Amino acid sequence: MEHIAVILVLAAAAVVVLGMLYYSFKLLKKTQEQEKLERRNPSVEYQLHPKLKKEQEQQKKK
Repeated sequence: MEHIAVILVLAAAAVVVLGMLYYSFKLLKKTQEQEKLERRNPSVEYQLHPKLKKEQEQQKKK
């Protein structure tokens, strides 16, 4: 009986890992497509974090 429980737990863990891999690749593909569209449209301005913006301004002053 214990062997069956261990096998079921391992099977469930494998299904969870495969599901996470699928979802991860799905998100990666979506992000890559979005980046490709953004590269095609260079007029889109990016917003920087205020701390990074200050660092950039300081580097430009030097």
